[in-house]
Amino acid sequence: MTSEPLRRCLLLAGGWNHANNYPRYNRDLLWWSEGLVGAGFECWACLGEGAVKGHKSLPIKFTSAQLGDVSAALGWLSEVGDGDLGILVVSNHGVSSGIRLWHPDILTPDRLALAIDPAKGNMVLIMGQCCGGIFGKLAGPKSVVVSACAGSESSHSSPDGKYDEFLYQLGTALFGAPADAPQSGPGQKLSLFQAFDWARVRDRWKSPPLQETPTIFDPAGLAKKLFI
Repeated sequence: MTSEPLRRCLLLAGGWNHANNYPRYNRDLLWWSEGLVGAGFECWACLGEGAVKGHKSLPIKFTSAQLGDVSAALGWLSEVGDGDLGILVVSNHGVSSGIRLWHPDILTPDRLALAIDPAKGNMVLIMGQCCGGIFGKLAGPKSVVVSACAGSESSHSSPDGKYDEFLYQLGTALFGAPADAPQSGPGQKLSLFQAFDWARVRDRWKSPPLQETPTIFDPAGLAKKLFI
């Protein structure tokens, strides 16, 4: 008797501090959690100091984005192996050296690679934060990195400020738009690559100085075969 493949997702928004932990990060994580739970994923969400609103109806573990909690969550995500699928979804904040967790820690690409070992099992890293492109080097034979912006760029909120723009477009492509920010979706099940392309075309920040350049790092071509 074979066991079911693991499908796990860690959703992370460091928030940085009270002044910069914007409400849209809570919305990003809750909406994506709802979509992923519906797709059969176990989910763990780390946000700010741990004060998450509106999650009680979801079968999800919520903790803070302090280093200790994030390290535990990454250990849980790293348990995926061959035949499994792990996803990391990151909102903000991002800086040139990595992901700002709840003050003062930063999760660098090297530290993330050590924590999850993206070469061990199928892993998708969806980096919605500023400077997300710096994590592209973690893509490999079993891992795909999807970034809202280049390593030298900022990512931005949707024009109404409710969600991060790229996560809003990509989530719509995968699960359908959230009820509080409706838009037309693709109307069919898309592969990760197709969903990325759908989101890239519809990303509304295309002109400097508020330009973000969605990028996919996928040397093995896995994204065309992966469905979330």
